[in-house]
Parts: sequence; structure tokens; C-alpha cells
Amino acid sequence: MEKTIARDIVDRALTRIVGETGLKARVVKWEPRLGPQDKIRPDALIEINGQQQKYRFAVEAKNVDRFETLHQIRAFWPKEETPQLLLVAPYITPTIADRCREIEMYFADTAGNMYLRGPGLHVYVVGKTKPPELHVADVGRTINPAGLRVAFALLCQPELLNATYREIAARARVALGTVGPVMKDLERRKHITPDLAVEPARRRRLLQPDHLLQEWVAVYPAVLRPKLNIRRFRARHPKWTAGANIRPYNALWGGEIAANKLVGYLEPQTATIYAPQLPRQLIVDQKLRADINGDVEILDLFWNFQATTPAQDVVPPILAYADLMATTDGRNLEAAKMIYERYIGPSFANQT
Repeated sequence: MEKTIARDIVDRALTRIVGETGLKARVVKWEPRLGPQDKIRPDALIEINGQQQKYRFAVEAKNVDRFETLHQIRAFWPKEETPQLLLVAPYITPTIADRCREIEMYFADTAGNMYLRGPGLHVYVVGKTKPPELHVADVGRTINPAGLRVAFALLCQPELLNATYREIAARARVALGTVGPVMKDLERRKHITPDLAVEPARRRRLLQPDHLLQEWVAVYPAVLRPKLNIRRFRARHPKWTAGANIRPYNALWGGEIAANKLVGYLEPQTATIYAPQLPRQLIVDQKLRADINGDVEILDLFWNFQATTPAQDVVPPILAYADLMATTDGRNLEAAKMIYERYIGPSFANQT
């Protein structure tokens, strides 16, 4: 979410908190650095004044239209973290509000719906209708399958920002004409620096790669993943993945197996495989049979570059992270957080 839009939403939500509860609420600091070694940077730190106590919350401003977004946010800001997290959104539906209560995710929106808790504080307001004047932001060219391919390539290989459009198109496996509009959209929404023609002395770079990542991860399961020709199978031997080498089949592990290889945390239950075309010989060799409910899924590989990871038979860490975040399994979300902390976060830090 763009900085100016996020701040406007936070200001409007705080105004509604004051109006609905009579409590005082203010922004202490925009984009504070919190957490161990100041690595966490929420959109704001706010303070709410109760009758006898002050309550501070770290604020994340997000558009929330699916449960996965809530679980992504919760994975990065556990309930025991201090200060507590407050999700601020343009609008929270009653269904989303119910899920927020289930996972102890405090929230406030611009309509006056809210869930706030603390010692001596318990506020829960739902059922407020969406304000008619609520602005629905234009998500632009990036939030479509081709745009997500380009954004993925740039997140994984930020040096592509200074390559030709033809090179970007080749790495992202998209038509050449796709790249220009996506780059303009990323620039318009402040994800990348201005065009080199405007500032020729500067090289392009990602401005806030983590924001673009979270946007990509939230949209990938619903927009791009279903377009990857997903096919499901079931293996005759449940433990077949333990010693299987899929590189000779020009395939890579994603999801839970990628997590197991990258951080050694999960006991994989589902085998996710990405390949440029259906690896028929792998299917024959491992005696996989088609099964719509099978525990093996094979998807089209949608990029054209080599990721640098300790395990050469896995997808780029960003995709493994996205696969895990698309689930609601607690261990998968914990593994996703470990992948982020070990691979993705340090990579982004090196770009700034």
C-alpha cells in the first residue's frame, strides 16, 4: 500500500476510534523501527489513552479481502510481540472480523469497525457498513498473471531493474510488450525508483522490496498460481520424496519440501513440483498416478533464471515462502517465517 494512502487510512481509522469509543488516539511515530535490532518497521506506532492507562500498538495498514492475508500478518507479528499489532484497513467485513477474533488480531477500519484489547480495555464493534466514499485503489498492471511474473523476477533478481525490457521479458517468461506498463505501474506506486531518463545518474532500485513482496505473496495464490496448469498425483510410496532427485527431470521442489531443504524444519506432507513441462518420465519412474486429491502437485515453472540457494533443486526462496504462506497450517507459516529471516530479509537488506 502506498505510503500516502496508508497514512490517510490510519488517520481516518483513528478518527473513528475516537468517535466510537470516546478514547483519545494519536500517532506517536510514522514507520518506527521496532523489534530485535530494529528490524521490524510497521507503518506507524500509535497510542490510545484509556481512563487509567495508555495502550500502544504497532500499526500495519493493509487491504484485507482474504484470510491468507491475516495469517501472513500474524506470522510476522506473533501475539506475544510487544507492542501488540493493530491491523488498520479501509474496511473489515464481518467474516474477516470473526477470523481476527479467532487469531487475536486487533483491527480498526475507516467505517468504525474495530477490535481492541488490553488490560482494562475491550472494544469490539462490527457491522458498520462500508463508507460510500471509500476509495478503491487502482492496483494497476502488476496485479495480473503477467505482471506478477515480472514482479517475481525483479524481487528475485533486482539487478534486472537495470536490464533491457527484452531481458526482463525473457527472465519473466512474458511478452515484451508486458514489461513497459508493469514498470510504469511499479514506478507510479512507488515500488521502484523513477525512470533513468528522468534521473540518468541513478540506477533503478526497489524502494521497499518487502512491501512489494507482501503484495505479491497475498495475490499470487489467487491470481497467478491457478494459471500454472496444476496437476495432482498420488505416489505409491508415501516416503518417495526423501531420496528422490528431480533435477535430471528439469524440475524443482517448492512448498514444504523446499522448506525442509532450506531450513530443515518441516516433515513434508505435500510434494510441490515446478517444471517447464509435465515431467512424464518422473511420473513413470516414481509410479505417480493421477488423483485430484493427491498429495503431489506439479505446476508450470514460470521464470527463466537460476536462483542462488544452498539447495540447487529448490525454487527461489520467495516462491517457497509464498507456497507456505498460502496455507493456514501453523508449522508451514513458521517455516515461511524462517525462510524469510534466513534468505529473503537479508537479501533485501543488502539492496538498501
